[in-house]
Amino acid sequence: MTDAIRGNLLEASGYRTQMLEFIDMEHSPKNILIRAVKGTVTEKRKQDALKEVQELIETFGLRPTLYELLYEEKRNE
Repeated sequence: MTDAIRGNLLEASGYRTQMLEFIDMEHSPKNILIRAVKGTVTEKRKQDALKEVQELIETFGLRPTLYELLYEEKRNE
């Protein structure tokens, strides 16, 4: 779930992302590589990615630091 949040936050910030498993999950479940390249991401995709993050945060009561650094400050302005 945390990798999904990170990937979506990158997309909401204008990066195209890919999630890659670089060691078989059978051996180690924590080997996901998030590859991100600054590029063209539609505003709709950015909004959808951010909405998905916000839904995960609300559903599971999470407080991801990366989300707070990127978006909480903007809310308080």
